[in-house]
Amino acid sequence: MSSNELPDDDREEEKDSPEEGSAFAADPGEANAESQPDSDEDELGDVVEPDDEEQPPVRVSLKKRLIALCTPTKLGVSIAVVAIVGLAWWATRPIEPVKPPEKPPEPEELYAQQIEQVLSGASTQLHTTTYEIDNEKLLLIPLEELEKAAEQRRLNLLADEQASDDDEATDESSSDSAPLPPGSSLSSSEEESGEPQVSELPKLDTVLIDEGVITDEGIATIAKIPELRHLRLRLSPITDEGLKPLLERKSIWFLNLPHSRLTEKGIRSLSALPKLRQLRVGSTLLGNDIGRALLEVKSLRGLHLIGVPLSDEGLKVIVQLPHLESLYLDDAAITESGWDWLFQNHPQLHVHINQRHHDRDPQHHKHE
Repeated sequence: MSSNELPDDDREEEKDSPEEGSAFAADPGEANAESQPDSDEDELGDVVEPDDEEQPPVRVSLKKRLIALCTPTKLGVSIAVVAIVGLAWWATRPIEPVKPPEKPPEPEELYAQQIEQVLSGASTQLHTTTYEIDNEKLLLIPLEELEKAAEQRRLNLLADEQASDDDEATDESSSDSAPLPPGSSLSSSEEESGEPQVSELPKLDTVLIDEGVITDEGIATIAKIPELRHLRLRLSPITDEGLKPLLERKSIWFLNLPHSRLTEKGIRSLSALPKLRQLRVGSTLLGNDIGRALLEVKSLRGLHLIGVPLSDEGLKVIVQLPHLESLYLDDAAITESGWDWLFQNHPQLHVHINQRHHDRDPQHHKHE
């Protein structure tokens, strides 16, 4: 091979060189145009893609928008805004004035309310547990209205009895019509309307005074209540003399005088109350002789002695009451042998000792 011959690689380079030379020989502007991508530059030198203006807008989903919104920074700003709005509302909210606590009604108001309930027929009892009643306040009891109402009830009862008798006589003479039951006769106005006209008459049959002191003078007022059946006077030192007006009220069936000043004489006088069934009495003037006095009150079913030092002998006398069913004894002087005798000979009695059932009481039951 001669020195003028070139290797194959060099020949290829030479073959390529004319093309490269021709490229360089071309217009420089055309070279620059071909070497740059299809893009334009704006006046500031930024490259503007021509395809960007031709592409349609891309719709971002709601989920992506929420994700973008809930970035830590935006979330913190949102919380701060909500907090500021909440504080602004709290500071400017309308504040209602604090209402003072309701003042409890005065004793006079409570007493007047009970009297009004009696007059309206809504209640038949006067029960004072939270306020005191004295002799003067007893004068506010509407005795005149109660007396008129009691008389009207008595007349109505007589009319019902008369109507019943007339109906029976008519029924015997003629079987065409059936008699109406007692008390169901209708007036002309009732017949027209088809409904009986009911009018409540006031009635006071229960007086329970747990606070305040009632003396013999007050008993005289209470005794004027025409239909009194149940009387309880705590803390009231009623004497034998003060008890006398009450003996005229024959309707009494329950008498409770736990702090009285009664003697055996006063107990014996209770025999004037034919309907008396329950007696609760306490007095430091009563002793073992109370048994003989109680035997004269034959109508008694229940007896409660409070602070009476009754002995075994007195117990044996009391249980001779013909209709006695229950016996309550507080602070008595009865021995264990006395109780043994009682339950052996009178097992039918319901017995309480110091406000508790006796262990051997055959009628032991749970009190509510």
